[in-house]
Amino acid sequence: MKTSNMMMKMKALMILAALTPVTALAVWPPPKAEGEELAVWQAIAGSIAKENEAKPYKLWYAESDFTAQSFISSALADPDKEQFCGLSATDVKNVVTQLKSASLDPVQLDSDIAEAAGFRIAHKKNPRFRYIAMSRVVFDPPKQRAWLSVELNGERGSIVGLEKVSGAWNRTSRCGGWYMPQQ
Repeated sequence: MKTSNMMMKMKALMILAALTPVTALAVWPPPKAEGEELAVWQAIAGSIAKENEAKPYKLWYAESDFTAQSFISSALADPDKEQFCGLSATDVKNVVTQLKSASLDPVQLDSDIAEAAGFRIAHKKNPRFRYIAMSRVVFDPPKQRAWLSVELNGERGSIVGLEKVSGAWNRTSRCGGWYMPQQ
C-alpha cells in the first residue's frame, strides 16, 4: 500500500516538474520594445496616422507580429524586378529571413507609447476595429537603415524601409505590398 501511494506521489511530482518550465514561459510576458526599434515603430505609427487622418487607425497591436510573412514572400517573388525597397532581390530576401528570425522573439509595446502616438493598445486583431501591427525591426550594421513589416487591419501591408536622417527615422520605401480583398 505504501509503495502504491509513494509511486502515485512520484508520478504526480514528475508530471508537475515536466510542466513547470512550460507554465513559467507562458506567464512571463515578452520584453518591452525599446531603443532604436521603438523609435522606428513610433516613426511608422506617426506616418500612418498622418496618412489616414480621414479614416484613422485607432488601435496598435500590443506585440510585434509577422503573420503576413507568406503574403510578403509571395509579393517579393517577382522575377522581373531587380530592386525592392532600395535593395537587390537577394538582399531583400535576406531582410525577410532576418524579419522571420527576429519575430521568433516578440516584443511588447508599452501602452503609454501607443497613447502618446494617438492609438490605444489592442490585444486581439479584430478587423472590425481598425488596427496596425508591426514586426520586429531589422537594421543595417551601422543602424542607419531599417526595415519592418507593417500590417493594416489584416487587409493590406508591406515591408517598409526607413533611413535615419539627422537623428530621426524617415520612411523612404515600401515593397512587398499585399492586399486581401474583403469577402
